Amino acid sequence: MFFKKKKKHSSIGDAGREKNDPLRILNENTSFDVRESFNELRTNILFSISDKGTRKILITSSLAAEGKSTTALNVAISLAEVDEKVLIIDCDLRRPNLGRLLSDKEKKGLSNILVNDCSISDALHSTKYKNLDIILTGATPPNPTELLSSDNMRSFVDEVSANYDYVIFDTPPINLVTDAAIISRLASGVIIVARQYVTEKKLLTAAIEKLNFVDAKILGVVLNDVVAAKSGYGKYSYGGYYRHYGAYAKAAQKNEN
Repeated sequence: MFFKKKKKHSSIGDAGREKNDPLRILNENTSFDVRESFNELRTNILFSISDKGTRKILITSSLAAEGKSTTALNVAISLAEVDEKVLIIDCDLRRPNLGRLLSDKEKKGLSNILVNDCSISDALHSTKYKNLDIILTGATPPNPTELLSSDNMRSFVDEVSANYDYVIFDTPPINLVTDAAIISRLASGVIIVARQYVTEKKLLTAAIEKLNFVDAKILGVVLNDVVAAKSGYGKYSYGGYYRHYGAYAKAAQKNEN
């Protein structure tokens, strides 16, 4: 089945925005060392999954402020650059990030698809990057975990997978809510994003244990925000997560102490 996509996003990668944006989405001005890091990550992904057909990659982190969504978007861009057909889905129905990175406020998205409020074609958009499409979160639902664990979610993933080489799931931090663990059942592999000098070892260990408990295939850990000499790679800032997930974060940290 082929889906009719909406118009391209014009904001992603705009020179004016990227110049002042510390999130550093891959673009023609990205420094050599940063681009090579994502090229290496892409190569590792290509050789880490032997599944035939669509490879479905889930990207999560232990807590907030670790650069998970930016990493997910850059992985998707990097894969699309080698002529892989890629779909990235914002599965964080509580605190979406991809729409913010794209300066997009689309009303229809994943949540609308899962409650049969719109078709996949209504929520599917192309980006300015060749071979890269996106589905944002849509309306904020009262029951995100239930939606993501529903039969509709499985059917949706099966349907979109028929049209793509890679499907990238950008999910919430696994130590805060169970959504990533639930979606991992649909994924070929999981990448955990950690941030240098921010991610605590005990919380990273807890994230790995949660994924192992549901038999997720962990492909590896990406160490993010490592400042290389003359790289100019900026800092990530995702403090807003704590305003949405404060109670979860405090509970997770308390349980680990």
